[in-house]
Amino acid sequence: YQRIDETFTENNFDVMVNFDRDITENLNLRGVVGMNIFTQKYSGLTASTNGGLKLPGLYALSNSKGVLSAPTEYLYNRKTNGYFANATLSYANLIFIDGSYRVDVASTLPRNDDTYQYYGVSGSFLFSTLLNSNAISLGKLRAGYAKTGNAAPPLSVYNTYVLGDNTATGEGTASLPSTANNTELKNEESNEFEVGLEMAFARNRLGFDVSYYDKTSDDLITPISVTAATGFTRVWANAGKVQNKGFEVSLYGSPIKSDDFEWRIDVNWAKNESEVLSLPAGLENLQLASLQGGVSINATVGQPYGMIQGSDFVYENGKPVINQTTGRYERTASTSENLGSYLPEWTGGINNRFTYKNISFSFLIDIQEGGNVFSLDTWYGYATGLYAGVTSGLNDLGNPKRDPVTSGADSGGIILDGVAPDGSPNTVRTRMDYYANALGYARAPNALHVYDASFIKLREMTLGYKLPQKLLGNGFIQGLEFTAIGRNLWIIDKNVPFSDPEAGLTSGNVQGYQSGAYPATKDYGFSVKLQF
Repeated sequence: YQRIDETFTENNFDVMVNFDRDITENLNLRGVVGMNIFTQKYSGLTASTNGGLKLPGLYALSNSKGVLSAPTEYLYNRKTNGYFANATLSYANLIFIDGSYRVDVASTLPRNDDTYQYYGVSGSFLFSTLLNSNAISLGKLRAGYAKTGNAAPPLSVYNTYVLGDNTATGEGTASLPSTANNTELKNEESNEFEVGLEMAFARNRLGFDVSYYDKTSDDLITPISVTAATGFTRVWANAGKVQNKGFEVSLYGSPIKSDDFEWRIDVNWAKNESEVLSLPAGLENLQLASLQGGVSINATVGQPYGMIQGSDFVYENGKPVINQTTGRYERTASTSENLGSYLPEWTGGINNRFTYKNISFSFLIDIQEGGNVFSLDTWYGYATGLYAGVTSGLNDLGNPKRDPVTSGADSGGIILDGVAPDGSPNTVRTRMDYYANALGYARAPNALHVYDASFIKLREMTLGYKLPQKLLGNGFIQGLEFTAIGRNLWIIDKNVPFSDPEAGLTSGNVQGYQSGAYPATKDYGFSVKLQF
């Protein structure tokens, strides 16, 4: 029995002075000057029984079979004071210029370097104001530049000791954690430029918004691996510079629109290109995570962020080499081969919404193209025979795959297709009757279990009904709408076997890795919206 008590509190206090002034008939200036006080407090306590429960079903720490160990306690307080100013200058509803400036003082940075500033400027040109056209409803060009900052996470600056259980002599113990903190940490910094065009036509029946961005993030704060000879396995550091650039496009239109019926389509598409520009101390590769199965997640200079590294096939003429003697794939001795990034090549979505009088129906198709994921589940599962149809069932000869490999028509095993070490075509029948087969962890390269994470999903479907106004009368309630909602209803297409491509281990740096992936779930909900 384990008990976990957690308390989390977050407060924001804002003081703002707003102003809005017409300088001339066509020139307007408005803005805000203010201060923000942001605080967070977290406390956690974890305690467990020792050896289980004395009396079954009585869930209490005092019902522990053995002597209780000291509980694990965790506490942090975080505070940021921010001072900011924003202003917008507009001319004749035609030209808009926005500027912002902010200074933050963060408690999670070293005391002698806890203040950082960031700012931004952007402009837009609403050229449709100059056009006398019924066809163009909106036309706007925009461009902007912004510098932003981010502080360190709590408790990453000063080293503190972890108290342990008392020894047999009654003396307490204290030790440093495995990750060293860093009193030289600086704030993260990002610089981004963006330009875009927004258009609408035929009284907003059709429109699009397209933008290009280029963002460079520097001094990214992350724990990096160090030699255990230092007494630590990782240390918090400002770990380099990463560039992300790409396009974002959204389209919308109403192919059919009448007084009672409308069909509206919304399409979005985004493509991001990532590159690690530099790493600290002249490093060429930074290991973000070392994971079970012999793979790791990395930031490599000149490569996209989030590279999966592990053992690969040995190739000749672009095809995997098969050892004729062992009947298995040859794999590289190195586990530092690049096996692709977990970042997708592009993402997109298509939403269709149909409205007939007071009834509405919509469905959203979500798409991801590319990205890679290593499956620890198949890495072990193929070796231990967990997945039907892979290590069991009938082979190409109609015999059980787990039957012994012989030279006759009654042979078991499966066929591997590749090349010999000299590059000539080579096929081998290999045994599948024990764990050291050609597909599982004992003999296969990691690359065999790296999959394309592309998918097409029915992400959401809704059905709504809005009560007619005449039924509500002139009472207190002005609107009443009922909506049924379903999410993640159908994986239409995917390449990752036996699991959802999005069922990763975490949403942080350790993406592109599946371990004990849960089955995908469908979510159903119902909402009632009231307007007064």
